[in-house]
Amino acid sequence: MYLATITQKGQVTIPQELRKKYGVKLLGRIKLEASNGFIKLTPTEDILDLAGSLVPKTKKPILKAREEMEKSYQRE
Repeated sequence: MYLATITQKGQVTIPQELRKKYGVKLLGRIKLEASNGFIKLTPTEDILDLAGSLVPKTKKPILKAREEMEKSYQRE
């Protein structure tokens, strides 16, 4: 069991051992859900965590890709 204090600003520190165990990163985000008198905290992925993990199908320079997109994009 862990005890934590709620500050005047409503902030709670999650103990380091629990952050490590459940993959909660510093400056990361968590989802809060209230149900049946409990508050559930769930670590969530930030879109920035995906940076560098996705590999494009083609190795096209970004400027060339943007030029091609601009050519085909229809503005109204």
